[in-house]
Amino acid sequence: MLEIDDESIEEMVAITSGNDVTEQEIKKTIGKLSIKTTLAPEELVTVFKSYFRNCSDGEIAVKLGDRKKMRNVERARIKMGLYRWRDFEMPFDINEFLHAIDAGKNDSEIAKMFKAGKSTVRTYRQLLDWHEAYGAPDIPMDG
Repeated sequence: MLEIDDESIEEMVAITSGNDVTEQEIKKTIGKLSIKTTLAPEELVTVFKSYFRNCSDGEIAVKLGDRKKMRNVERARIKMGLYRWRDFEMPFDINEFLHAIDAGKNDSEIAKMFKAGKSTVRTYRQLLDWHEAYGAPDIPMDG
């Protein structure tokens, strides 16, 4: 299970509901999540703000100046607890994935089982952990 710092998440939830939140407050809150990513703090703020403008990961990557950053955007977004229903469309059977997790398999074992990358498995595991901890995405189905 994902180790989630409830205080940081509560701050994240508070800034998502506030209209008068500054970029500095967003950056500070995201920083408390200790996300490992190649994206700079300013880029994470762009990801955060663009998510709530209903931008796709591709659109966000273009805003960051490089469409190739799309996968980095997706992973960082999920690490921030910002997910969409379509994130659950896995390249493998979700029930088999859940069974493997319940059986105690680690990310490397699951990656080998599905012929997927370890980082892909880690991202889907994080997605499921966030969903379990915080429920359904706030963004509509078409978002």
